[in-house]
Amino acid sequence: MTLLFAVLGRVARSTVRVETDLMEPDMWLFVTHEINQTLRREGLELPPPGRKPPGWHHWRRLRDDHLSTDEGIATLQRLHLPRAVALAREVGLLDPNGPSSLTHPSHLRAIYGDGTIVRPMYRPPKKAEVSADDGTKVTKFVHPVTGELVDDPGRRYDADVALHHGHAGPALGHGYVAWHTRAPGPYGRVMLHMGHIDHPGGEAGAAVDLLRDIYREAGAGVQVVIYDGAFRGVHIDQVMRRYGWLTISKQPTYSNDELATASIVRGPDGRRVPSIPLGIATHTVGGTECHHTLAAINGAVAQIDLDDTGDPVIVATPARTSVKRARSGGGTYRFNLGYRIHCPLGDFDTWLNPHAKTEGDPRPEALRAFPEGDADTLRLRGLRSDAESVHSHYKRTLIVDRAMSLGWRRGLIDYYLFALYNNALAEEAWRAAQRRENNVRVLRRTPG
Repeated sequence: MTLLFAVLGRVARSTVRVETDLMEPDMWLFVTHEINQTLRREGLELPPPGRKPPGWHHWRRLRDDHLSTDEGIATLQRLHLPRAVALAREVGLLDPNGPSSLTHPSHLRAIYGDGTIVRPMYRPPKKAEVSADDGTKVTKFVHPVTGELVDDPGRRYDADVALHHGHAGPALGHGYVAWHTRAPGPYGRVMLHMGHIDHPGGEAGAAVDLLRDIYREAGAGVQVVIYDGAFRGVHIDQVMRRYGWLTISKQPTYSNDELATASIVRGPDGRRVPSIPLGIATHTVGGTECHHTLAAINGAVAQIDLDDTGDPVIVATPARTSVKRARSGGGTYRFNLGYRIHCPLGDFDTWLNPHAKTEGDPRPEALRAFPEGDADTLRLRGLRSDAESVHSHYKRTLIVDRAMSLGWRRGLIDYYLFALYNNALAEEAWRAAQRRENNVRVLRRTPG
């Protein structure tokens, strides 16, 4: 009940307003009726709500004394994720026996995510590091009037904020990552799992770590993971090996330094991109042996030959035929990608391994199962735009686009409150659709 109060406070952006509304007798009677209905439907043996609604002081004590600790956040995550996965499967998502295959995954078995930065409630004070007598570094605060270095800033501030760098430039605040899945139609999004980015540049690592919990709950119900360009080759390889899922992510834009140390060709769009050799595919027809040089360019497989001047050129782009996945005795996964090679002597199939062979191997980034322009990529990657929509909707529940509480733990709790609200809408939309279908069936069976 206290969480319900907090969820309404996030949406209404005022806990005073929620507290006042719940004190209305008719409103509280309606809320208690809905809660009792839910207890019966879910089979929960819990006492019914009391005669008086909760207030701000109840929520503040629960949040500050219990939830905003490492143990409290772990408990919230442990309780939320299984229920979210169960809801997703209830509405037809993440079904291990669902349609599609690894070669052509379904949007019903895809999860997508993104990171966001929430600005702090208060402007942080200016700080400076000075050397103490023992040689250690000590943080001092700059007095806003005198400019002197002092031990205490003299006002409230959020000590957890950090300077994060993204495609929109530097941003000071708390970083969070969230994973979702979505059914077709309005209110089809189910928010699965959320976490904190504990240091600048750690978004992709935090996102991969969150997938471990989703894998434990959803397992084979997921086929493909969709993320933005923050996922580089090392992250893609980790997702494939650890969880057995394929990845769709934006191809990176390479710096001049990266291009200077690689074999360069021009892609179909004219951009200079590195070429990663994949070896030579050989086949024999009628006693004649034929060789085809393959390379990975901008995520896709290309057949390379030399022009009259000796420069490498792309002569063909083999089509992906199928994807195979095997699991080792140690529990890790291994993929193989099939491609059809066109040859005047006769077309043939070859298999390529997208995993890194050594540390720092660029193959996972250069060889994608779903490169840019692939039909499955074009069909599925639009889901990731909904992750940005989640952040937009969440920040509308904040005041002037700033965090409404101090500390990253309280901020993550706020994010989970929004997730509870979002998933409640998804569940109710699905139940409403079921009721409409049942009503239509009854009308069809009714004579006249």
